[in-house]
Amino acid sequence: MKRFFWIFSLILFLAGAGGVGLFWFRPALVESNVGFVKEEFSSLKSKFFAAEQETVHPFRLAEVKRGRIFSRITTTGTVNPVSSVTVSTQVSGTIKDLPVDVPARVKKGDLIARLDQDLFRAEVLQAEARVARARAHLAKERAGVEMLKSRVAASIAGARAALANLEQKHRRNKDLIGRKLISREQYESVKAGFESAQARFQEESARVDEVKVKRAVIAGIRAEVQQAEAELEMARVRLNRSVIRAPISGVVIQKTVEAGQTVAASLSSPPLVKIAELADMKVDAWVDEADIGKVKVGQDVEFQVDSYPGRIFRGKVVRIFPSPQIKDNVVTYDTEIRLSNDDLALKPGMTANVTIVLARKDDVLIAPSAALRINGRDIRKLYPDMQSGGRRRGGRPSAEERRRRLLEGRGAVWVFQDGRPARARIRFGAADAKNMEVLSGLEEGAPVIVGIRSEAMKRVAGSGGRTSRVRSRILGGL
Repeated sequence: MKRFFWIFSLILFLAGAGGVGLFWFRPALVESNVGFVKEEFSSLKSKFFAAEQETVHPFRLAEVKRGRIFSRITTTGTVNPVSSVTVSTQVSGTIKDLPVDVPARVKKGDLIARLDQDLFRAEVLQAEARVARARAHLAKERAGVEMLKSRVAASIAGARAALANLEQKHRRNKDLIGRKLISREQYESVKAGFESAQARFQEESARVDEVKVKRAVIAGIRAEVQQAEAELEMARVRLNRSVIRAPISGVVIQKTVEAGQTVAASLSSPPLVKIAELADMKVDAWVDEADIGKVKVGQDVEFQVDSYPGRIFRGKVVRIFPSPQIKDNVVTYDTEIRLSNDDLALKPGMTANVTIVLARKDDVLIAPSAALRINGRDIRKLYPDMQSGGRRRGGRPSAEERRRRLLEGRGAVWVFQDGRPARARIRFGAADAKNMEVLSGLEEGAPVIVGIRSEAMKRVAGSGGRTSRVRSRILGGL
């Protein structure tokens, strides 16, 4: 290392000594060569910086022209079917038949699986027997009640007739005994018969309560019949549920059991297959909280998946869920995007690179958005004669008022015309990362100020202090 250093120092010393000697002995040659180098450098400078030498203003300008506005938000999401159902069984049993497989297409009502039905048919037969027995018992009791009702009615009618006869005889004998036409013994005998008829009539009338009791028994038997019929209906339902059919039309995307396997539905419904309608898909895209305020229902969406490079799928925003997802202190919101998948190219679970189109306009008048950020104070420092005439009446607007005007699409830019800057109020519409749509206030071809050159800002740095120097670094590169 030291050897290299000494060799390099010796070369520099010899070159310096040669230059001094040449200047001492041939000064004219040295001066001519130096002049030639200066002349060549000046020509190169004039060649590459001709535009800068011709520039007589301190601004960076951009021309208002017709172009395209494309504002978007990019994120990622997951492709999922809009409608998917996990088909389960509600009864326990052994799978006897499972005719579907992945990726079979099924229609609503198609057979998915059939359990062994022998046990379920036996339960139906038992329930039918219980219903028949309960109905027979009910019919027997009803017949008994009708017979009892007839007998009681006949007994009451006979007792009433006998009572009426004896009552008339008793009244007549009571009159005769008063006139002493009959003996006391005859009257007492008729009276005893009358009282006995009264007691028998009351006894027969009391038998009506037996009919009421029988009717209560019949109501209980009728309840038993209803219970037996309900058990029969449950047995039939279990028999019907042993045949599982597709609840929706779609494609079988998952199969978790095989024929011959026993499934138990004691605590939860065991899944058999999963069916999804793949013709209508959705993308669950997670949008950052800083951008979610710009997303609206109905906006166009474009996305790509890794399986189909170069192919663009299109959909629309249909729903924005208000519940956030917080992960690693990053807050995002689920945005649902719907689209058609007629060729079934998209599969559930694919990762989508999503672009939500906020605004897309072609052949509109555009200007750089940086023009709205030009500070009039910096311009007035370069043109001191504008201090009095260029200031707004009523003082400067507040920050809240400026923010409100920008949200309403109102603003002001500076236009360089006739060698001087002039302020122009504009209305603007959609905007993207660089440009904004000019609705009014500017004409096509107008030169707007989008930045102030750093050399110009240096000339006024003394009056503006550190703030102007910082602003020149920010706006000078726009």
